[in-house]
Amino acid sequence: MKCNVKFTETANADLRDIALYIAERSKDKQPAIRFVKAVREKCMILETAPESGALPKDRVLISSGYRFLVHDNYLIFYYYTKEDNTAYITAIFNAKRDYMRVMKKFI
Repeated sequence: MKCNVKFTETANADLRDIALYIAERSKDKQPAIRFVKAVREKCMILETAPESGALPKDRVLISSGYRFLVHDNYLIFYYYTKEDNTAYITAIFNAKRDYMRVMKKFI
């Protein structure tokens, strides 16, 4: 049975902000559109393998059920609940950022 993949409001806002940044830097919408499409496609692997993401190094994030995917220079944090067979995409941000600082608002 396919796992549901849902983007939270925060993840959608993160994706929008990144796309706006890419569009402003490149002076073209197309790279931003391609980036958003690629991130969404990357997340669709969770439909068949919801526990395939890497485990973070932080024990608190692991105990909260978080995993992450990597797309280019971005981390895509999510958690999976077996009860409702859903992977919730929680946050998307540049891998250069301190992920604990970003993710502590979710734990």
